[in-house]
Amino acid sequence: MKTKILSIIALLAVTLGLSACHDDVKPIITPENKTGQVRMSSLGIDINNAEKVIESQSAKKSRTNIDLSDYKVTILQGGTQVKQWRYADMPEIFTLPAGDYTVRVVSHEVKKAAWDEPLFIGQKDFTVINDDITDIGIVKCTLSNIKVTIVFDDSLRKKMGEDSKVTVVANDQGSLTYLPDETRAGYFEALEGSSTMVAEFSGTVGQNKETFRVTITDAQPGQHHIITFKLKKAEPTPPDETGTIIIDGEGFIIDTSVIDEDLSVSITINEDNITDDRPTFGGDEPGPGPGPGPDPGPGPEDKIKIESETLDFDKPNDPATVSTAIVTINSEDGIAHFLVKIETTSENFEAAVSDLMPTEFDLAYPGEYSEKFSGIGFPVNDEVIGAKSLTFDITTFVPLLAGFPGTHKFTLTVTDETGFSAIKSLTFVQP
Repeated sequence: MKTKILSIIALLAVTLGLSACHDDVKPIITPENKTGQVRMSSLGIDINNAEKVIESQSAKKSRTNIDLSDYKVTILQGGTQVKQWRYADMPEIFTLPAGDYTVRVVSHEVKKAAWDEPLFIGQKDFTVINDDITDIGIVKCTLSNIKVTIVFDDSLRKKMGEDSKVTVVANDQGSLTYLPDETRAGYFEALEGSSTMVAEFSGTVGQNKETFRVTITDAQPGQHHIITFKLKKAEPTPPDETGTIIIDGEGFIIDTSVIDEDLSVSITINEDNITDDRPTFGGDEPGPGPGPGPDPGPGPEDKIKIESETLDFDKPNDPATVSTAIVTINSEDGIAHFLVKIETTSENFEAAVSDLMPTEFDLAYPGEYSEKFSGIGFPVNDEVIGAKSLTFDITTFVPLLAGFPGTHKFTLTVTDETGFSAIKSLTFVQP
């Protein structure tokens, strides 16, 4: 049996187009010399809700267009910095003493206030095991400062003078001034204990100098505050004349509206998230729901379809009976990321795979494994990024599972260019 396993591992190495995995001579391990390696090339960065955070006047930018080169990657242990690089300068392999660590990714140094400079931060814990190689995988980064957009409604634009402006002040020191033709978003540092933000309009409206202020008392990182200033005709005898201005003999007030959008999270709804919250009537069974109503049309689950005519997503597959293993992916808005995660109950299979390639990888950004994955028919790089239709063929890979008794799970996570994700898993059981 041992000979058979070694033969299969050798076959897997040939299939991936690899020669010897590592030529490094392993050090002699002593109690004071317990080290492992971290495959830094396995580190991928996913910018959550990038399309909503980064936008220009003409069109939204895709997360695939974000330049990650200058992002800072820091290795920490117990809050203490161990090593730091630019993302573009990271080594392929890095040696660390065995133990628990955190990798922290930051887009740039935080500023009190700046135009079009969203701050993305993410981190992930990992463990370095003695005489082993650790793959970090994907680090999700989210917006960590406060985004503010000012909108001047047409009703106000027609009446306000050239001296009109809105000044936004946050975190006690950060300040930006929005002129009427300003289309950029401002980004403000989010400070703990300083969550009040003030937007003050000042300028000529009609024939009068006016000042109006909007106060937001709970500004949090990851939020987008859209503040709209507009004119609204006052009641004939308003109970409070404060804020009322007279234009051409008529009374108007400045009306402001604030829309809050949380950009630090994205939620994918699937069947596992749905619960029946309808009221019950005299028992534990759900009561009748509302009538059918109009057809709502395609739901969000239709945006990304992960399907297969040769494999079963709902029950385990038998590697011995699978002759063709093809998954098709269709994405309405184009693919931004295609993550594959391999999990197994077989220690032999885990060791074989881990020594040849990462057990979690993004085919949109495969890094050093691009050529190897492409050699076994996996789509990579530009074949994935922006694609609306994709074929994932693992026909050459599945038969290798027959030599490793256990349960092997392949989780496929596809994220489109709007940030929506769909997840499906393939399970193979070898007796």
